[in-house]
Amino acid sequence: MKKALAVILTLVLVLSVIVACRKDPAPRSPAPGAAATGTIMQSGTIRIITPFGVGGTHDATTRRFAHVANRLFPQYNFIIDNMTGGDGFLGADYFASLPPNTTDLFKLSYGIVFRHDIGRAHGTEVVVFDRHAIQPVAVIDDRTWIAYALPGTTVEDILRLSRSGQVRMSGGNPLSDPHLAFASLIIAEGGRSIVIPYDGGAMQRQALINKEVDVFIGSTQAGVEEVRAGLIVPILAISDVAFDGFVTPGGPIVVPPVTGANRHPTLTREHPDSVLPGGGMISVRRGAPQEWVDLHIRIARAVWADPEYHQWIGEIMLNRLELYGADVENRVERGVERAMAAFDILAAGR
Repeated sequence: MKKALAVILTLVLVLSVIVACRKDPAPRSPAPGAAATGTIMQSGTIRIITPFGVGGTHDATTRRFAHVANRLFPQYNFIIDNMTGGDGFLGADYFASLPPNTTDLFKLSYGIVFRHDIGRAHGTEVVVFDRHAIQPVAVIDDRTWIAYALPGTTVEDILRLSRSGQVRMSGGNPLSDPHLAFASLIIAEGGRSIVIPYDGGAMQRQALINKEVDVFIGSTQAGVEEVRAGLIVPILAISDVAFDGFVTPGGPIVVPPVTGANRHPTLTREHPDSVLPGGGMISVRRGAPQEWVDLHIRIARAVWADPEYHQWIGEIMLNRLELYGADVENRVERGVERAMAAFDILAAGR
């Protein structure tokens, strides 16, 4: 396990050095900002920097959010800027460098927060920005991590493989939230795993279909259509409750969780530390005028209340979790505690 962890940390360090050395090739926009007088922008373009690629769950939810917000608040023009690199670190570094009065927003993911804090605490990667400079104000994307496998593969098969050799997984880069969630569970069950990095959920899912990996850890949105088509099957919900909603060619199925009363019977123990929050939050630069924070809480509340958004969230089987302001930040900090515990399991090789 120590050798495997060393490989993981090497991969992370390589990725982070790329982020640290890469510069944004050109200014993305003029130095944006609410007026120096402290008044906020009453109309105009608001850019939402999304630090992940087009087509993934982060991109899809942010685009749908912006679309509904544009209809509800026509005085603003919400646009999406996919600023990819370093599994979200490049965009986070850029946004954290903007002045507090920027009119840009940022789609902050739990994974960026977890890797930032683990990197700072354990030296797993170079972290050149301060995630506390980014203030989450509204959850717009809350997801349950699902373990997908090829049809006919069971949780028993995955555990047996992990104990006799190692399980190859796709789903984020090393120490991403899906990796922390799944790998800590496998280690706690006496097995070994290795994460194979792919750029984006579509490639991660395709790697499973192509038999390049044994399991894909992803969102419901990332796998729902392939499950319906019978190409992959959800075998485990990394949650404390069973997940009900997937439809296979044979009909609806319920996916058992990793902890709680309905825990999958093959698992030998409870795995609460593997249940990490996933998804993302509309965020401002910390230090922004309170009027600006309040505006985006109001916009997010209105978007969530609109059927075009919350019904679509239900269709792709994400969770309707509405949190704002201090409640969002409290959830982030609780998530960090679990991510640190999952990393400890990973590092100890238990």
